[in-house]
Amino acid sequence: MRNIAKILLASMVTVCAASATAANLLELYDQALATNPTLKGKEYMVDQAKAQKDQAMSKLLPQISAIGNLSWSNLAQVVPATAAARQTVDTVSYEGTRGLVQARQALFDLPSYLRLQGAGLTIQQTELELQATHMAVAADLVERYFLVLEATDEMSAIGGEKALTEGDIKRIQRMHELQLAPVTDQLEIEAYYQTLLTHEIEIENARLVGLEKLRELAGVPVAAIAPLVKEVLPDVPGKIDEWVVESTQKNPTLIALQYAINAAEKIIASARAEHLPQVALQLTETYADNGGFDNRQLPRYTVGTVGLQLTVPIYSGGGTEATVRDAIARYQIAGEKRAGKFREIEREARTAYLDAKASRSRIESTRREVEAREKARDAQQRSYELGVATIVALLESKKNLLKARFEHARARYVYIRSLTALRLWAGSLSRESLEGINAWLAKA
Repeated sequence: MRNIAKILLASMVTVCAASATAANLLELYDQALATNPTLKGKEYMVDQAKAQKDQAMSKLLPQISAIGNLSWSNLAQVVPATAAARQTVDTVSYEGTRGLVQARQALFDLPSYLRLQGAGLTIQQTELELQATHMAVAADLVERYFLVLEATDEMSAIGGEKALTEGDIKRIQRMHELQLAPVTDQLEIEAYYQTLLTHEIEIENARLVGLEKLRELAGVPVAAIAPLVKEVLPDVPGKIDEWVVESTQKNPTLIALQYAINAAEKIIASARAEHLPQVALQLTETYADNGGFDNRQLPRYTVGTVGLQLTVPIYSGGGTEATVRDAIARYQIAGEKRAGKFREIEREARTAYLDAKASRSRIESTRREVEAREKARDAQQRSYELGVATIVALLESKKNLLKARFEHARARYVYIRSLTALRLWAGSLSRESLEGINAWLAKA
């Protein structure tokens, strides 16, 4: 049923992507969950870990086997000479049947028991790694989505500036014809317009590349995405130390590495336990017809046997000690990985918080800069029309205004991406988190 639901979901999203409507963040996320190869690989790793646990469990469960044997024998037996007769050879041909049913139950097998415990910890490790991958895919999607929106906003700003510049070109051409403006002014404004065209090509390419990256992640073509319409974004919640503590305690990757360490401890103990004796209960039922020693012809018989098997390891060529050293090395590697990941998560959590705080402040700062740059541009425009300012000063004010608009849009999107990264490192990035961000987008 789960696979059918995923197929239906993938079909619906594919139809939506093929239509003219813009895809939103949540639709792309659901599609990524249904088709993303990285997530699928992690799901199979969970299945693999569960199968390995069943393999370990099988060593502790009853083992039953049946063996059947059918033979054809030709017995040639020498009959010694007697006073009445010479030595002869008697030859007899006959069929033999032999069957064996054997059951074995481990009574004391500490290595297998410890391997079973380690396999259970590995399942928990892989499940947490799958959870971490879900979060990583969500964060990657947010990153790619808002990079596309950033390029889209820049395209819009470039388009507006092009329209104004086209009007300026016509006006300056008329002024030049009336000998009210020098030819250099006309050349400067035309060069500025060409610069806008160049920027437009670069930004449009960045937008298209961003859509292709969304296609890679979601697995379907993405022609357009819903824009951000929320004007006032929320403040950064909590304090930096609170986020760091939460990140180092709840990050699923870090917890998964701890399970890996615990599993490695069990493997070490299991390897050392190979030095210990093992005890098993054995039950055997044997049926034979002409199946005696050397397939000798004997009357039909059945034998039932119950016994205990004691296996005492004495020497295995150093293989057991080598296995122990290998397990210890794996344990130490897992410990170092966790220590390194702990430092990385602590750093990334602090960095994401600081980036979010700075971006939140930059949103207001760049908004005010845009307002100031607009006033400066208008003042330069009037001054140029009055003959007080040069065309170079006017174009410089236009460039500064365009750059300020780019920075304002970028600050909003960087803030959202930083909030998402903060939740990623804290282990709290969920579907509900994406639903909250998706609510800030335009409705279809």
